[in-house]
Amino acid sequence: MPKPLFLHRPAGLYVRFRVPADLLGVVGSRFLVRPLKMVKGDRARLVAETMAVALSQSFESLRKGEGVDLKKALDAARSAGSRDLTLGEVSLPNGAVFRNVQIDTDQDARQFQAMVDEASRAIAPHVVKAPAGAVLPAKVAPKKEGLLSHQIAVHLGDLERANREKKTVLDSRHALRLFLGIVGDKPVVELNADDCRLFFDDVAHWPRNASKQAENVGLSVRDIIAKAKTASGEPPAAHTLSKHRQRLSVFINFLLDNDHLQKNPLKGIAKTSKFDTEDETGRAFTQTELDAIFEPIAFAEWSAKYPHRFWAPLIGLFTGARITEVSQLYVDDIATEHGVHGFHIRKGKPGQKLKNKSSLRFIPIAQPLLDAGFMAFVDDMRAAGQERLFPHLPNTDGNGFGRQMSRQFSTYIKARGVSDAGMGFHAFRHTMATRLDRAGVGHGTIARITGHGLSGGVLPKFYIDAPSLPERVTALGQFEAGVELPVYRPGQFAKALRVLSRPKRKTP
Repeated sequence: MPKPLFLHRPAGLYVRFRVPADLLGVVGSRFLVRPLKMVKGDRARLVAETMAVALSQSFESLRKGEGVDLKKALDAARSAGSRDLTLGEVSLPNGAVFRNVQIDTDQDARQFQAMVDEASRAIAPHVVKAPAGAVLPAKVAPKKEGLLSHQIAVHLGDLERANREKKTVLDSRHALRLFLGIVGDKPVVELNADDCRLFFDDVAHWPRNASKQAENVGLSVRDIIAKAKTASGEPPAAHTLSKHRQRLSVFINFLLDNDHLQKNPLKGIAKTSKFDTEDETGRAFTQTELDAIFEPIAFAEWSAKYPHRFWAPLIGLFTGARITEVSQLYVDDIATEHGVHGFHIRKGKPGQKLKNKSSLRFIPIAQPLLDAGFMAFVDDMRAAGQERLFPHLPNTDGNGFGRQMSRQFSTYIKARGVSDAGMGFHAFRHTMATRLDRAGVGHGTIARITGHGLSGGVLPKFYIDAPSLPERVTALGQFEAGVELPVYRPGQFAKALRVLSRPKRKTP
């Protein structure tokens, strides 16, 4: 239970309570301070203890995801304690209940304070002697280590120590925060299938970008979901819901592996079908959209300053590679294998990562890219001493080099009239796969180019995405972009590279 600390201020006597560490992000401050409106003494101590009990109950409600106005709860407890010294009913988080407690003397007040402290520390069934009317049921408070909130923190710590991708940790943190807010901070041994079903039902109403919306500041998870159920906002995408289940499943397996659970509460709960979780992965660019994106004057103006703006869209168009794969290329990843120039999509240099095993591949450089002067650009980057192909793209947050490129490209195509939801760099991937499929290229060959596994049916459904390098070269020769590419001039980005090579100014 929070301990009250008295503060003497010019305006009078105040009481301060420390906010538990696990609720700092919800409450938004380390301390709660309220005026007592009385002089210090036994009566003030009793009122402060009453406020502490009310605050303890409020903290438990917050952990369950319920909305609580902490200041109102404290003021109500202060008012109740100030009016008289008879407590109708006070419940502690561990189940202890005090009813009709009469405080007539200073000794009664001290006894009540000691009784509350002892009941709050209760770890075994017992009865504490109390003033007339007080009842303490024999109920054991769960240890902190057994609570859901504690085990979530342990699990997230394990993921960070294992150097999992930063995005994986963030996704887990978000999904498990929602899970905790929906089912409440209960002992993990009590988790069951109904808790998981409740989570799946409610999280389907979680608004997109809910945490960034000003009107949701200070609201609990349950409050935001309740509000969303009565509104007509856009629900999470199917692949987002699938990700929530995946991150919960990993956490449940953690609990099973550490003997916190005897059976898997997810077992027996049907999964969303593969089709449903992948039917919102976007579409290919239309020819009209490609014409608008690569309109010579507009594209030249947008791509004039940085090499990644000039080359990344062209590479995406003629490889179908993911934006992260293109943005993280090193100069050494451009190589010649068996007389064929190509891109090595791999993981080995700082900041590089792959989505899965199928992502590791060698993509031949299509002839239109060679004709546009791509190898001359690579030579310029080598001559400039650059290790990365696109050195202006940062990876400051550890989520990959593609984040800034994605934002810049999305902003550009929206200005060019490509404004449908979900349209971005990833649409090049659909464009490549769809057009090769229409050209009669086998799915196995397309998969070798785009980096898709053939099992699971993802490619035929959404990418139409083999076995040999000549087949890939031939396949890419059948890709028709329908746009005229700009031609690179050797030394075109010399100014941008000189800026990179300048020593950084020291901050005075």
